[in-house]
Amino acid sequence: MLCPTCGNQIIFGGIKDGEIRYCGKKCYEADEIGRYARELPSRAVEMFAREIHSGPCPKCDGNGPVDIHNSYSVYSIILYTSWKTDEHLICKKCALKQQATDLVGSFLLGWWGFPFGLIVTPIQILMNVAAMFQTPGSDGPSQNLLEKSRRIIAARQIEPDA
Repeated sequence: MLCPTCGNQIIFGGIKDGEIRYCGKKCYEADEIGRYARELPSRAVEMFAREIHSGPCPKCDGNGPVDIHNSYSVYSIILYTSWKTDEHLICKKCALKQQATDLVGSFLLGWWGFPFGLIVTPIQILMNVAAMFQTPGSDGPSQNLLEKSRRIIAARQIEPDA
């Protein structure tokens, strides 16, 4: 089982909250928003996600649909390589721009580390190419947008100033 806060594998022990198990007290306390989010009614979450999905893009203010799009990047310097996946709540047009930017950046900066730069760079480039052809939420909010919406609602309830 994986800790919902940090993602670490839990083999023994931990803190159990219903069906959810955390690796320790620190992760349990850090997931207040997650616990609250799991209690929200699905109907309210779906309505909020549809509102986001059909609204304007937060980045360009253009027409949607707006959904969660991923982009992938890598950079390397001699023996150091760093790679990541970024999640963006934007329209498809903005997503394509971001994915293309990360693809070019990875192509230019990813190869310069040994050995991981040579291994990870083609993977990240291919992940961006694949993401460019995906259209999440073309027929309504994707599962990722529903989960993000759930956490946004929970965060606003717990921390109204956020």
